Amino acid sequence: MNTLSEQQVVAYLEKNTDFLLNNPDLLDQLDAVSQQKGTVSLAIRQQQILRKKNQDLKQNLDSLIQIAKKNESIFKTFSSCYRDLMLINDFDELAKQLNNVISKELAVKESKLIRFEPKLQSIITHRLNDSKTYLGRTTLDEVKMLFNETCQSIALYLIGDVDAPLGILAFSSDDPLQFTPSHDNTFINEFVQALKIKLIDIS
Repeated sequence: MNTLSEQQVVAYLEKNTDFLLNNPDLLDQLDAVSQQKGTVSLAIRQQQILRKKNQDLKQNLDSLIQIAKKNESIFKTFSSCYRDLMLINDFDELAKQLNNVISKELAVKESKLIRFEPKLQSIITHRLNDSKTYLGRTTLDEVKMLFNETCQSIALYLIGDVDAPLGILAFSSDDPLQFTPSHDNTFINEFVQALKIKLIDIS
């Protein structure tokens, strides 16, 4: 008679998850062996595994809830900003309104809509040349060029094209992890496209 390998036993139990439930005597025997060897019983081990899975599920659920709440907040904020785009036809007034709304609602340190100037070309070339967005850390010189105060992380969105820039939408934060490359830009990228159309219209 061929001896089953450990992998074959595991594969069988995975396919027949009720096997031990249908054979309680075997489970008791295995528990007895475990206790004799001074190891944790199968029943306790199963409870530990189930508890760990439940903890992981709860953490995943909590994470999804936080993401949903954050996305809802972002959606509401930029819905308000879209209304401002329709109502305001002056760049400085629009910049002031957007900065106030975004800074307040999205808990960023500073929000700036900056009209393109030649001095910004170095930032566009260095940070925005490839994807037209940049999220992460930056240099002190770049911070001084964009913001009024120091910060730990930034988000930059080019309005227009690299060879024909109209401006930059910039956010700053004291949290070094608030703006990272993994940040979801879906809502903001759509808004930046609308900003491009608006700035062309009022320029």
